[in-house]
Amino acid sequence: MSRIDLALIEAFVLVVQSGSLTKAESLSGVSKATLSRQLTRLEELLGAQLLMRSSRSVTPTEAGRAFFARCEGLLDEVTGRLETACTEIQEITAGVSGSLSLLSDTQFSTSFVCHVVKLFLESHPNVRCHLDVASRLNAPQIGEVDCYVCSEPPDVPNLVAKLLGRLNYGLYASPQYLERQGMPQAPDELLRHRSIVMKEGSGPSQVLLVSGASDSYAFRPEPAFETNDHWVMKTFCIDGFGIALLPAFFARPEVAQGVLVPVLPQWQPEPRRIYCAFQRQRYMGQKLRAFVDLMARCVVDIDSYNYYVGSSAARPPRAVARP
Repeated sequence: MSRIDLALIEAFVLVVQSGSLTKAESLSGVSKATLSRQLTRLEELLGAQLLMRSSRSVTPTEAGRAFFARCEGLLDEVTGRLETACTEIQEITAGVSGSLSLLSDTQFSTSFVCHVVKLFLESHPNVRCHLDVASRLNAPQIGEVDCYVCSEPPDVPNLVAKLLGRLNYGLYASPQYLERQGMPQAPDELLRHRSIVMKEGSGPSQVLLVSGASDSYAFRPEPAFETNDHWVMKTFCIDGFGIALLPAFFARPEVAQGVLVPVLPQWQPEPRRIYCAFQRQRYMGQKLRAFVDLMARCVVDIDSYNYYVGSSAARPPRAVARP
């Protein structure tokens, strides 16, 4: 049997409900001649007579009544599904529902992105959010998420990198470490200190420290401990393993609590950029645009968003149970 056009079923149901072609024409605006042709075509496709026609009314046959019972429910279901689909599309376009998938570098995840997501969900409670941390084994690729919050956007075709702002970095160490090793008084003294370093593909990268308008010092740390996670860096720094170069906002809570201390605060690297990267076609939806705009506004106050304080260095070590 050939595929039946939904318009033929709609015409049949309308005529049966109306009781005549004249009333069906009045309700739908479709001419009686067109409705009659649609009914004839439907009967040809089914190989059965569905209606008994007279000059004044249309009466369904036994086959017509059985077919009508099925088709009426079918049209109701189709109409309901279409209305639901239209509502979802309108809500997604308006940015009030749907799924928002995010990828973030470790230093921005809980300390910045989570705060922005909290604010966003307060305004759009019907949005479902997924946040993954980059560099994890099961982390999604950039093409699989709506946006990626990062310090270095990947070189991917059709990727737009929106600059959100610039972040200050600094050198930090625990008071315990500085008591043992002494506080550096000049950049060249860093060479005799232990460094906690973010792992790079080509080895430790050079850090250019700047003081004032003219003084600079190129420092290439020799790592005593190396990791690809900023939280691990901060943890080992708090635990007294060495000096670490960290985002200032990321170390701020520990500095306020006294478990980290700025090292050579007058010598700082150039501020680093923070980006939101996304595929160009994904930015068409209002939902992602609203989230990116909110991040751009929030990055101005990024120093106030990190509430998670590491404090192991402030506590005396517990006695270890011996066997």
